[in-house]
Amino acid sequence: MNLVSMIFLLNMWPISAISIILDILKFKNIENCFIFNCYNNYNIVSIQKVFNDNNIKVSSFTSDTRPKQTGYSKIGFILDASCEFWNTTFGLIDETYFRRSYTWLIKTDNLVSTASILSKFPFEINSDVILITKSAEPNLFYLHEAYNQGFYTKGSFLVTKIGLWDSKLYLNQKKRTNLTGVVLKCVVVVIDPIINQTFEHYLENTRPEDSKVDSLHKLKFFTLIKYLGSIFNFSYELRRTNSWGYLRNGSFDGMVGTLQRREADIGGTPIFYRSDRAQFIDYITSTWQSRPCFILRHPKYPGGFSTIYTRPLTDIVWYCIIATLTAIGVTLGVMLKLKVLRQPGDNQDSSTSMAFIFIFSAVSQQGSTLNRGSLSIKIIIFITFILSLTLYQYYNATVVSTLLREPPKSIRSLKDLMNSNLEVGVEDVLYNKDYFKRTTDPLALKLYHRKIVTRSHSNFFTPDEGMALVKRGGFAFHVDSVTGYKIMRSSFSERQICDAHEIQLYPPQTMAAALTKHSPYREHVAIGIRKIYEAGLMHRLKSIWDEPKPPCVHTPDTSIFNVTLREFSSALILLGFGVALAVIILMAEIAIYEYNKRY
Repeated sequence: MNLVSMIFLLNMWPISAISIILDILKFKNIENCFIFNCYNNYNIVSIQKVFNDNNIKVSSFTSDTRPKQTGYSKIGFILDASCEFWNTTFGLIDETYFRRSYTWLIKTDNLVSTASILSKFPFEINSDVILITKSAEPNLFYLHEAYNQGFYTKGSFLVTKIGLWDSKLYLNQKKRTNLTGVVLKCVVVVIDPIINQTFEHYLENTRPEDSKVDSLHKLKFFTLIKYLGSIFNFSYELRRTNSWGYLRNGSFDGMVGTLQRREADIGGTPIFYRSDRAQFIDYITSTWQSRPCFILRHPKYPGGFSTIYTRPLTDIVWYCIIATLTAIGVTLGVMLKLKVLRQPGDNQDSSTSMAFIFIFSAVSQQGSTLNRGSLSIKIIIFITFILSLTLYQYYNATVVSTLLREPPKSIRSLKDLMNSNLEVGVEDVLYNKDYFKRTTDPLALKLYHRKIVTRSHSNFFTPDEGMALVKRGGFAFHVDSVTGYKIMRSSFSERQICDAHEIQLYPPQTMAAALTKHSPYREHVAIGIRKIYEAGLMHRLKSIWDEPKPPCVHTPDTSIFNVTLREFSSALILLGFGVALAVIILMAEIAIYEYNKRY
C-alpha cells in the first residue's frame, strides 16, 4: 500500500462529516494526514484522536502555514469552505499539489461560490478534487468532482456529481476522456522547405505517395496526433520548429525548448530518448523505431579493379609461386653452364638469361626453344611445364568465374566500410551531426575524420543527393531507411536494387511521444497510443508510411554479368606500360648505336 499524506483544514464538523472523510480516505487507501486548522487546539486534538483510532496518522498546521515537502507519493488537502480565508492555502503551495496524485476534500455550503473560487487555480484534468455538500435531508451528503479541462489551454471548469453518502459511501469517479474541444499547442519539427503551400496544408493534406521525405516520421506521427484528437475530442494549434532540441548556450532549442518553456503542450514529432532531455520534458510512451543506416551498392570488386588479377591468389601464394619459379630458374641456369651435362649438339645459348626466358615462356604457355640432351634438364623442363599448366588452368578459371558471378557481400561492418575504397556521406540533419559530436565509438570517430569530414571536403548531403551518389556506385550514404528506400524504389533499376546493402552505424533507436513536464494530458496520450496499438491502427500507419527495402527481383537483366572495359583496363594498362618501355629501350639502343658509330 502506498503511503499517502493528507493536509486538512478543518472547522468544527459534525460526526457525519468526519465519517464521510474517513470513508473516502479508506476508499482511496490514505493512511497519512496533515491537518490545517482554523480553530482551537482542543478540537484539533480531538479530531486527531478520531483519525488515529482509524489508523490514519495526522499532523496539524494553521491555515497560513506553508506545508513542508514530504517523501510520500501523494499529498492531499481537505478544506472547509466556511473557514475565513480558506482559499489562501492555494497560494502557499506549489502547483504540483494540484495533480491527481494528491487528493482534495472540500466541504462547502455554497457549491457555486466554491467552484468559482477553485476555477481560478490550476486544478487540471489530472487533479482529484471532491466537493462535499450537505443535502436538506439529514445525514445525506452529495459528492462532486471539480476540475478544469485545460487551465492553460482554453478549457472549461467542470463540476460533476459523482456520488453520495448516507451512512455508506457511494462513489463513482468516471474517466475523463472527453476534453470537449480543448486547444493544445502542437509543435512539429519540419526541416524541409515547404513550397507553394502553407505549413498546415503540408501536414494535413500530404499523402504517403506524395511525400518523398518523412524525416524521423513526422508526417506519420502527426497522423497519430489526429487520431488522438478524435479519441479525446481535442483540437490543436500548430507551431513549426526546425530542430528536435539540442543544448545551445546552456538551454535547449527546437521542440524540447518549446516544451520546456511551456510554449507548447505536446510534441508533434517523435523524439529519441536522451537523459539530458528527460530533465525538462516527459517521455510518454514508445511509438516505433527509427533505423538510420549506411545504404550502399556493394562493389563487385571491393579492393578495386586493379586487384582483379591478383585477388584469386593470396599474397602468400603469390610469394611461394615467385620463389618457386626463381629457384627453378637459378637451378636451370646452373645446369646449363655445367659442362658435365653437355652432350654433342648442345651448342645453343647457355646463359642465365636463357633460363629465365624459358621460365617466362612456360608460365605464359608459349612453349620453349630450349633443347638439351641431358635427362636432368629435360626433367626440370617437363616439371616446369606441368606446374605452369596447372597454375594457369586454376588461375584462368578463377579470374573468369570472379568476373561473371555475383560478388559476395564482404563489406558487413563499420570497420569493413572504413577499410574499403568507398566514399562515405551522411544525411544533413541535426541528429546525425549531434551523434558524431557526442559519440565515443573509436570506429565511428575514425570514419568521420577519415571519410566524412576532412580538410578538403564535408560529405553532408540531402537525401536526394546522397541516394543519387549511391545509385552511381562507389558511395555509402547514412540515412533513415524509410527515407532512403522510398527514393530507391522510385529511381533505382532492378540491378541497382539487387546490389543494395546496408550497414549499421548504431542500433535502431526507439522514439517516443513527448509532452511538457508534468503535463495533465499525460495519461490521455499514453492510454490513447496503447489503444491505437491494440486496434491495429499503429500497424496500419507503419505499413502506409514506412518504406521497406525494395525486393530484389531476379530478371534476365539482373542475372547476367558482363565484363566491361573497366575490368579489362588492368591488362590494357600493363600492355601500354610494356609498349612504352620497349619504345624507351629502343630509343636508348639507337642512341647508343649512333654514339658508338661516330666514335
